[in-house]
Amino acid sequence: MHEVIFVAITTIPNPGKTTLFNYLTGANQTVGNWPGVSVEKKVGRLQLNGFHVQLVDLPGAYSITPSSLEEEIVRDYLLDSPPHLILNIVEAGNLHRGLGMTLQLSTSGIPMVLAVNMMDEARRQGIQINFAAFSEHLGLLVVPLVARTGEGVTELKKIILEGLQGKNIYRPPLISLPPVLEKAITDISRQIESQDNAYALNANFVAIRLLEGGEAASRLVRRLPSLQPILQRAGAKHNWVERILGTDVVTTCAQCWFNAARGLVREVTKTLGVIPTTLTDYTVHRAAADIPVPLGDPL
Repeated sequence: MHEVIFVAITTIPNPGKTTLFNYLTGANQTVGNWPGVSVEKKVGRLQLNGFHVQLVDLPGAYSITPSSLEEEIVRDYLLDSPPHLILNIVEAGNLHRGLGMTLQLSTSGIPMVLAVNMMDEARRQGIQINFAAFSEHLGLLVVPLVARTGEGVTELKKIILEGLQGKNIYRPPLISLPPVLEKAITDISRQIESQDNAYALNANFVAIRLLEGGEAASRLVRRLPSLQPILQRAGAKHNWVERILGTDVVTTCAQCWFNAARGLVREVTKTLGVIPTTLTDYTVHRAAADIPVPLGDPL
């Protein structure tokens, strides 16, 4: 097998990504800059049972909807050249900080593995994680590890290999959204699915980008010009959603990711000596979730 396989390694800033990247690739790395900017780009190489893998080290980012140059790089890479697999890393003792990005990535349609790093620190803090429940909620495989010592890395490589071989089943997680927003995303997604486009990204993921508008939507249309009329209709829905909710679409989506991440942490973790709070589902602010869908939905 001679095809080069691209795996993107993603995380928020500073949860041990460099340590894991170096552990996986050793000295087989090239270092440069991302095109047009001074942000460092590292690409490592490793062999996995015949797969020639290039591990692309993406800058630390909290969101696919960017508010920084680093987040713009992550967004553009995922939209312009979706990798074969995403390796996302979160810190075991601070799951809530990174899971917002995890949830966004897990809706992309790209096969994904979640590595929960720094388990040694979490154990010292008395934090216990239910990994079976974690995996079930996210719809993907979750691997505990300590990159600093190599604990769990062998299992991680096994799971990545199985993902590349198509053996793992991925299911986008269920995220509670205000009904008016969910309806808009569903309508746009159906229009995208009606087209015969061979694109690696999930239709709902693309629909959110079109609904948010901005550079992400423009990049998608440049890549797939057939999305242009859908983008125009998404613009009308964008205005309709914002009029009903009284806030912008980007902020509403961000709040939903945050609330889902917070609920997931409460569901799958507990600290010894502390009575855990259990949520039976992902939550959003009731003020948003209970807004009825009014008449007057644009086409």
